[in-house]
Amino acid sequence: MPLDLPTAQSELDDARAVLAALEEQVRDGGDVTPQQLADQRELIAFAELRVEAAERAEKKAAAEALDARARAAGEHARTLVAEDATEPLIDAAKAVMDAVRDLMQVAGERNATIRQVAAEGARVNEELGSGPGRPWPTDKYGYRASTNPGSVRVRGEGHATVVPGGRILGVALAAALVGQPDARRSVLDYVGGIPAMVAKVATTDLPGLADALRLSPEEWEAIDPRFRYEASAQGRRPVSEEVPA
Repeated sequence: MPLDLPTAQSELDDARAVLAALEEQVRDGGDVTPQQLADQRELIAFAELRVEAAERAEKKAAAEALDARARAAGEHARTLVAEDATEPLIDAAKAVMDAVRDLMQVAGERNATIRQVAAEGARVNEELGSGPGRPWPTDKYGYRASTNPGSVRVRGEGHATVVPGGRILGVALAAALVGQPDARRSVLDYVGGIPAMVAKVATTDLPGLADALRLSPEEWEAIDPRFRYEASAQGRRPVSEEVPA
């Protein structure tokens, strides 16, 4: 059975040291026979073979260990792929999409109401004779209204100001992603990047997401034609029936 490499190398070093000592004795006129030198050189040759055997055994053991790790990693990979459940992730993504749609709708409706009331108040303010030195004649009635961007302020009660839904969404994401700079950068990449990046994730990286993102023919028809190319590039064009470009 081959020795372990450190032991075999130590034996070789010792054998070489003995030969060096014998040769030095010869140089000093010591009583060393040729046979002793020959025997020591044979011992060194044998020790070298032992080192080579130990190296081969070590390489073989390392190869076998690597093979075992590779087989285990392969089994782990197969188990992962077989058991990987994307449904919870896709459901969570759909919930986020629904929440964003709701946010944009609620924000849009609120902003539309504010703009309507603000426009009315601003018109009345002008009709009351607003101008230099008297910018807010509606103060007499306890309110001020502005159409840029759209706000209404009632003295002693509070105010309502247009806040774009995208801004609210950005605030929500910024708050949710505190401490996650990589996720924040990724969001920026996919929101403002190439639309096809969305299709790649949906079709390649996360199987099943493409179906969750796909628009129905009715949803497709509801999209402003100017933005249908973007939705199509994202891989969201309906497939169930032909729809206009």
